[in-house]
Amino acid sequence: MPKVEGRRSGASLTMEGSITVTIPKGFAQFMLGGAALLCLVPVGFALAGELPPAGAVIFALLIAPLIIAGVLWPRFRVVVRQGAVIVRPCFGSAWQFKVADITRVVRRVNPNSSTGELAKMTVWAGRRRVSVEALMRGSEAFWTYIERNADPGRIITKGHARASDQDAL
Repeated sequence: MPKVEGRRSGASLTMEGSITVTIPKGFAQFMLGGAALLCLVPVGFALAGELPPAGAVIFALLIAPLIIAGVLWPRFRVVVRQGAVIVRPCFGSAWQFKVADITRVVRRVNPNSSTGELAKMTVWAGRRRVSVEALMRGSEAFWTYIERNADPGRIITKGHARASDQDAL
């Protein structure tokens, strides 16, 4: 099935009209590479005789969450297909909801920007929620889909203007 790349959002949009949101490309490799470099620090100290083996084990346990996150992060994916939103989180099983199931949408606007750019959107469906941030691939297409199809009364926008922005008004 051919894919058409969105120019501004980077959303991969198939001919069926599905939207896919994923983490930025290379983020998992960045997490794994950073954790691997941090793991070399206690090895150097242990080889030099400055760190007891128990210290190296404790340090490895502290670094373990970064390694696990680097391995599991590519699993995160939000797909909108034929009116259903399918969420595959890093931890746990996949779940889905329809736009009619949305109970609340919170749009967080970046207060550091004079244009008030959208930085994060959290969608609640029942007791579950999914957050999509601006750095994720396909986020703009997902935001547009939710804003067009969700009940406008359920969408809340949060963000604080800077003092200099208020003076300009």
